[in-house]
Order: sequence, then C-alpha cells, then structure tokens
Amino acid sequence: MSVVVFVLLVALIIAVVGMLGAMVVKDKPFYGAIALGILMIPASMLSLVYASMVA
Repeated sequence: MSVVVFVLLVALIIAVVGMLGAMVVKDKPFYGAIALGILMIPASMLSLVYASMVA
C-alpha cells in the first residue's frame, strides 16, 4: 500500500511542477493557483488520515 501511495505522490509532484513551469512560460498565474491546490488538498487529506490512524 505504501508503494502505491508513494508512486501517486511522485506523479502528483511531477504534474504540479509541470503546471508551475507552464505558469512561468505562459505567464498565467491561474495555473500556479491550480497547481498549489492540487498539491495541498491531497497532502492535507493524507495527513488527516495518518493522524486518525495514529491517534
């Protein structure tokens, strides 16, 4: 299970870096906002799930 989560995390980070690169090249700040949302929402969900499993 942890390998699957790690692979999904790596794919997510690659997608976010690509969107941030597109933001810089195309000068579209909305891409940066989407990329940060994509990065932060799953990370916060995973941290809440982990906290509920540990507690």
